[in-house]
Amino acid sequence: MSYLKLFRKEALRQQYKSQEFGGSVIQQPLMLDKALLAMVIAVCLLISLAVVYPFVSTERLSLAAHESNYFPIVSPTPVVVERHLHPDGSRINREQVITQVRTFEAASRREQVTLISSSESGVYFSVINSGTTAQAFQTIAKVLRINDDHLFFFTLSGAKAEQLKPGQLVQLSAGRHQARGKVHSVIGPFQQGRVNIGIQLEPAYDVGILHPSAAVRLELSVKRNNFFALLRENG
Repeated sequence: MSYLKLFRKEALRQQYKSQEFGGSVIQQPLMLDKALLAMVIAVCLLISLAVVYPFVSTERLSLAAHESNYFPIVSPTPVVVERHLHPDGSRINREQVITQVRTFEAASRREQVTLISSSESGVYFSVINSGTTAQAFQTIAKVLRINDDHLFFFTLSGAKAEQLKPGQLVQLSAGRHQARGKVHSVIGPFQQGRVNIGIQLEPAYDVGILHPSAAVRLELSVKRNNFFALLRENG
C-alpha cells in the first residue's frame, strides 16, 4: 500500500512539472497575438490618417529673375569690355566706376580707354566676360536694386497659379546659394502658363541667388487631396 502511495506522489509531481512546462509554452502564442494585434491597430491607424488627412509633398519649380529687379549697364556705342572693376555680388554706390572698356574711333583710328559709372546703387553682376565685344546698347552688367522690403520678382513657366498663394513659405536654391522667403504676390497666368511671382526674402539671404543668369529652383510644400477627395475627382 505504501509503494502505491509513493508511486502516485511521484506521478503527480511529474505531472505537475509537465503542466508547469506546458504553461510556459502557452505564453508565447499569447504574446504573439498581442504583437499582431498591435500591428493591425497601427496599420489601421495609418490607413485612416492617409484616407482622412491630405497628403503633403515638396514640389520644385524652375524660375528666372525678372528684369525689373535690375538696372542695366550699357554703352551707346560698340565697346570691348576690358575688365570688370568689381566682383559679382559686391555692393556699389551711385556714380561709382564699375567697368573699364575700350572704344575705337573710326575717324581718328585710335583706341580709347573709357570708364563706365553706375547711375544707381545696388549689387553688381557682370553679364559678359572681359575681352568680349559688346554691341551698342547691349547689356554689359546689371545692378540689382536693393529695397528695404527685400522684395524681388521672378518668372515661373509651366506653373499653375493656384499652386502659389501670398504668405506661402518657400525656399530658393541655385547651386550652393540658398535663400528663404514667402510669396508676396502672384500675377498670372499669362501665355504658356507663365506666372510672375513676388518673393519677400528673409534678410539673411545669399545675394548670389539673385544673379541674373542663376538657374533658381523654388521649393514649396503642396497639400494633395486625401483619398476620398481623389475618388470624388475621378468619379
